[in-house]
Amino acid sequence: MWKKSKITDQTANGQGPEQDMTHKKRAGIKRKSKVPGVMITQYVEELPEGKSTPDFLRKPIALTIQEGKLAVFKARVSGDPKPEVTWRRAQGDMSNMEKFQNKFDEATGEYHLEMPKVTSEEADTYKCYASNEYGKAVCTVILNVIEVGFKKKKAMEEMDASSTNPTEFRKLLRKRAKGEKKEEKHDGEIDERFWEVIMSADRKDYERICAEYGVKDFRVMLKKLNEKKEEREVEQAKYVEYLSNLKHIDLKGDGSASFEFEMELKDPTSRVFLYKDGVMLPFSDEMAMKHNLKTVGKKLIFTVKDLLPEDAGLYQVDVEEVNVFSTDFKIPCVDFIVKIQEVKAKEREDALFECVLSHPIARIKWTGKNSPLEHGDKYSISASEDKLIHRLLIKDCMQLDKGIYSASAGIKSCSAWLMVEADTEPAPTGKKKARKTTQAGGAGVDLEKLAEEQQGKLQKEKEERIEAIIKAKEEQQATIAENVVEEKAADDSALVEDPPVGRDTSKDKQTEIPPKKQEPPVVKSSISDGGQLKPVKEEPKVDASPKPVKTSPVVPNKVIAPPKSDVPEPDTQASEGDNSGRKRNTGPPVSDKVIDPKEGQSGPEEPEESPESNKSSGRTRQGPLLKDTVIDPKEGQSGPEEPEESPESNKSSGRTRQGPLLKDKVIGQITDPKEGQSGPEEPEESPESNKRSGRTRQGPLLKDTVIDPGVQFVSGLSDVTALMGQPAELLCKVNSEQCEGAWFRDGKKISTEDGLTISKDGSTHKLLINSCQEEHSGKYRFEADGRKTEAMLNVKDPPRFDQNDLDAFSKPVTVKVGQNAIFKLPFVGCEPMKIQWYRDGEELLDESNVKIEKSTSHSRLLLSKCQRKETGEIKIRLKNEHGILEAVSKLIVLDKPTPPQGPVEVLESSAVCIDIKWRSPKDNGGRPVKNYLLERQQVGRNTWKKIGEIPGVPTYKDTDVDHGRKYCYRIRAVTEEGISEMIETDDIQAGTLAFPGVPAPPKVVSASNTCINLTWTAPSNTGGSRIVGYTLEKRKKGSNLWSYVNPTEEPIQEKKYVVKDIAVGMEYEFRVTAINVSGPGEPSNPSEFVFARDPKKPPGKVEDLKVTDTSYTTLSLSWTKPREEKGVQDDPKGYYVEVRQAESLEWARCNVTPILLTSFTVKGLKALSMYWVRVIATNEGGDGVPQDMDNYILAMPPPVRPRFTNNKVKSFMVVRAGNTVRITINFEASPWPEVDWLKDNVPVTKRVTISNSDGSSQMLIPSSERSDSGVYTIMVKNLVGQETFSVEVRVTDDPKPPGPVELEENVPGTVTVIWESSPDEKRDDHLHYTVSKLESTKNTWSSVADRVFNNKYTVCNIMPGREYHFRVYAKNDMGMSAPSESPTWGIERRKEKFVVNMPIYKTCDLRSPPAFLVPLKQHNAPKGYECYISCAVKGDPKPRITWYRNNVSLNTNTNYYISNICGVCSLLILHVGPKDVGEYTIIAENAMGRAECSTKFSVRE
Repeated sequence: MWKKSKITDQTANGQGPEQDMTHKKRAGIKRKSKVPGVMITQYVEELPEGKSTPDFLRKPIALTIQEGKLAVFKARVSGDPKPEVTWRRAQGDMSNMEKFQNKFDEATGEYHLEMPKVTSEEADTYKCYASNEYGKAVCTVILNVIEVGFKKKKAMEEMDASSTNPTEFRKLLRKRAKGEKKEEKHDGEIDERFWEVIMSADRKDYERICAEYGVKDFRVMLKKLNEKKEEREVEQAKYVEYLSNLKHIDLKGDGSASFEFEMELKDPTSRVFLYKDGVMLPFSDEMAMKHNLKTVGKKLIFTVKDLLPEDAGLYQVDVEEVNVFSTDFKIPCVDFIVKIQEVKAKEREDALFECVLSHPIARIKWTGKNSPLEHGDKYSISASEDKLIHRLLIKDCMQLDKGIYSASAGIKSCSAWLMVEADTEPAPTGKKKARKTTQAGGAGVDLEKLAEEQQGKLQKEKEERIEAIIKAKEEQQATIAENVVEEKAADDSALVEDPPVGRDTSKDKQTEIPPKKQEPPVVKSSISDGGQLKPVKEEPKVDASPKPVKTSPVVPNKVIAPPKSDVPEPDTQASEGDNSGRKRNTGPPVSDKVIDPKEGQSGPEEPEESPESNKSSGRTRQGPLLKDTVIDPKEGQSGPEEPEESPESNKSSGRTRQGPLLKDKVIGQITDPKEGQSGPEEPEESPESNKRSGRTRQGPLLKDTVIDPGVQFVSGLSDVTALMGQPAELLCKVNSEQCEGAWFRDGKKISTEDGLTISKDGSTHKLLINSCQEEHSGKYRFEADGRKTEAMLNVKDPPRFDQNDLDAFSKPVTVKVGQNAIFKLPFVGCEPMKIQWYRDGEELLDESNVKIEKSTSHSRLLLSKCQRKETGEIKIRLKNEHGILEAVSKLIVLDKPTPPQGPVEVLESSAVCIDIKWRSPKDNGGRPVKNYLLERQQVGRNTWKKIGEIPGVPTYKDTDVDHGRKYCYRIRAVTEEGISEMIETDDIQAGTLAFPGVPAPPKVVSASNTCINLTWTAPSNTGGSRIVGYTLEKRKKGSNLWSYVNPTEEPIQEKKYVVKDIAVGMEYEFRVTAINVSGPGEPSNPSEFVFARDPKKPPGKVEDLKVTDTSYTTLSLSWTKPREEKGVQDDPKGYYVEVRQAESLEWARCNVTPILLTSFTVKGLKALSMYWVRVIATNEGGDGVPQDMDNYILAMPPPVRPRFTNNKVKSFMVVRAGNTVRITINFEASPWPEVDWLKDNVPVTKRVTISNSDGSSQMLIPSSERSDSGVYTIMVKNLVGQETFSVEVRVTDDPKPPGPVELEENVPGTVTVIWESSPDEKRDDHLHYTVSKLESTKNTWSSVADRVFNNKYTVCNIMPGREYHFRVYAKNDMGMSAPSESPTWGIERRKEKFVVNMPIYKTCDLRSPPAFLVPLKQHNAPKGYECYISCAVKGDPKPRITWYRNNVSLNTNTNYYISNICGVCSLLILHVGPKDVGEYTIIAENAMGRAECSTKFSVRE
């Protein structure tokens, strides 16, 4: 049971008329939130700065939860000021604080609505409101509750708690009856599940769905369906753009089910949910779960894998909270009793698959080679009448039809192979093979018998279910009756003790009960196919005269008065005229229903009406209305139902009583104490108005076990199909042997007449039609005691043949070529009749040589001037509306045979004979070949020699030939119809004297003191003729004379011989010669020498077995030969070496032939695998005892620490960018080491390719970049240790030229060249600059500075009056860039002559202490390069310069070049190394003072 709540308010913002006063609607601006499904109402037009309306950061999520669990809705809101969160539901209040708990989680900022132990009453639509002074936000969420046995358990606990107190028990029953009555569906009410299914169904399925759910008023249903569809479309329009191509769920052949539809969402982020019976199902989009969703474009395909019976149910797809598709999945509970079996059929033959099901199904699915099969010309799919036997007939099987065929019923399936065997019979020339009329396959058992037994089992199970239902109802009614009796006993005691006030009991005592006039009509119950009791409507028989009625025994009534609490206020309007206006008492707690005779179902309670005033009499029947039976005293059986009539108007009151009557509680009437029992219930009439009194009947109407329930059908009639002239039988069975009935055909009663036999065997009634005719077709009905069952009899008149005519037609018709053939066959059958004639499966039509005659009683086929190719199957096919009939015959046209078939095969061509073979004629003309006629011609002659006729075997051996001659043969076939055309062979040459080839040397099988056994093989070249024998020769060792072992005139026929003419202890060798028709060939090579003595003893164990060397794939062994002990063990002739892996138990021999040396190398081992090794000595006496190694051997070389073997590898490498970087390192190590490559102590990237082989590793960069520069290190590591080797790789390119060059003069006689850095300077730390100079007096450029690492350089010795040009180059490890040229410096200007008037100056002192114009700069130079450290100093007199490194003077150090040119002091480090790191200081001193400047110098690797 599942209960899915509905959204009663479909508005997105959740504001509806059901809102209470706490959420009154205020005028405002409505807008949508970013969160789907949330509507925000803003109360003010403009929000103050920093303020905001409420909104949902996380809205509650719909829940589907089991009854009794904890349900929690969570929401997070935002807004300033902080919103207040409240919850409401669409139906019902939330005032119960224990049931609905509002909580706030400060840690997460979430508002919770918790409902512990949720029940179905809480299933509803809930709304969450977030509001502040500037607005509010609303969202809607659904709670679905899955009902389980929780309610039932709770009700039982309450019943147990109140069982001790009758009064409490009575209240509990009333409460339960009231609740049950509330849940009952009224007339016309339709199950909600019906609407979910039909809204997604096609119109063609409406009728089937309505029948399943019991909907009868189609007009009302269609009107309401259109309304619901419009509502659904409005809901779907919120999220769905369009929805189409709905395909309902369907079973697949692989044991899965799927349904699909096309849908486009307005918001792609909208969530899609899948429900089954209201329970949300998780699903996957990668076919990884039981439920999966696959999206192909706009198509959504839902799949359910691994189907089980519990997977049946209603599947729904929702987008957010809107349903878009529903489909009802039903899995039939069926299994295969007999599965389909493998079928072997021949070509052009029909194949049949059969199976039997456990339950009837109209049609099952057949698949062939994973493709569904449909009924048609190729496949015939059929089922038996009881729908238990299903068959698949594959017509005209071909090779393409073979494969696996499957039958699927529900989730069960079975498969079997169809094997099609090729037809060895050749087809006629240019024609298709004739189709065979035979049929292969079938289950091999009596399926009809199995189906009949299964049908009996199903019927028995059905009857048992019906009996169980009836028994359960009887037990239920008995329990209710007991409760009513106990309740009445409790009420009686209370009423007697406290009689009603103002009641005149004396009047009640004088009241008599008048006799009952009429019984109401009785509605009998029948058992439907589903195993449930359903009312069966019978036509009431109206009779004015009352009939005697026998009722069930009535429980005696007591004189009681209702207590004050149970007596309602009298109805003033009704009490004025009579007593009928009194209200009824409460009654027992079980609800009472009044059966509608038209519908056969119980309706709501209705009061009994008075016949005159049509007013309610105030009397009400309570309790379930069970089957009521009116007994006819004459027949002893229940009669038909009668309506309850009014005494005056004699009209039916419209009420229907069902079930036996229990005791009535009569209020206001005292039972006669003398009688002790009350009679049957009768209406209490007033003396004046003759109206019914206000009595009330209470108590359930239970089944009376004394009354015969009437006739019921155990098995009804079934539809019968009979052939014209054949007998037919209609049979039914009732539950009473005394029942008599009547038969009807098309509404007319049938009497016994010619051809009809009506019989009765106990409770079985039969109608037998001895010979069915066309007038016997129709609807037959059998009626017994108001019950009836119907069935159809269909009499068919299909085409039929007389058996004698059919036997005569089936005999083959044989004619000669050119003659006519006639086929004629009479038939009977109804018109119109379609007649068709076929030859080898092809339909024949009227032509010049084909004439077809057709009449109502026969058909005739005339084939004129028949030809041999027309031989084949002749078939006539008759068809009318009742069936199809076929008959097959055969036409044989005789003619002379065709020529024998070539090519002619030469079996033997020797010097003495020619043996040839050919094939029989392709068509023997209808007669067997008796003889063959042969002729021979010697090539070169014109005459043919007749050899004569030979028997009908297609072989001939010609012994009258001359060797080396060529011959040609003609062959003809001879039959009774004549001689065929000839076939002529090619030239066949008789063999020349060709001797056989050389046989293989003989092999010694065994040797002893008395004989030696030899064998040999035939030569591969036989010389063109067969080998007639062999000659064998022997020779002693050391002799040159060969002697024959066998006489030359008696060749050895077999390829073996036993030599007995030998001397003991002598050593012999043998050779053999092959002999054919031409003579003996060349002898073979001699065999091995063999001693003529008894066999030797096997040798002993080898000694000193040890391992000399191992590797990953090989193992070297050595040993010494075993000792010889006469009589115990002899010398070995060779040795075998065997190995086996540690995990294996089988030894593998490494050498096929014995080795003679005492050492061996085993190859093909698996690296690092463990092996056991043993050596076996062998000789002619056999193999000796194996000698095993004491321990297993590991396939690996001895441990070796990794060591690099290529000493010529450079540790520094410069590569141009874009070129390949390849570094190959050779090493040796054992065991096999792990090889890792690092770049700057970090593993290399994926763009670097590492190739490892045995003893070497290579690093490859296909296209290098500047970023690949660095130090690459290879690390070789194994169990013994590890070694590393590093190679510095510098990837660079020709540098780009420096930027613009500027010239400055800081010191007279010098020029400072300044330039912008090259773009490659940042990427190449080895880049430096070279400065060149060109004087106007010279025509060559000279280099003035090299390896300059800064961007300026001061050039000295600049002569005034000259022009200078400077160029700056960028250089790196790859080369030099293009130059950047400076402007011209020192252009001389012409000056005018002027006179200088020298002023008189006072003498001044120009001396000054030393001072640094340009201080020293910090340097970081690469290792191995040159470096300049320079500065500019002034002073008068010229200061003395001293350089220091770490306070140590460098002026006398030859590793440094110091210069001082015009105040520019330079220090050149010739080769930068780690020893040059430190603090460099320059001190300038003169008489005026002292100056000092320092800098740091570092070296980078």
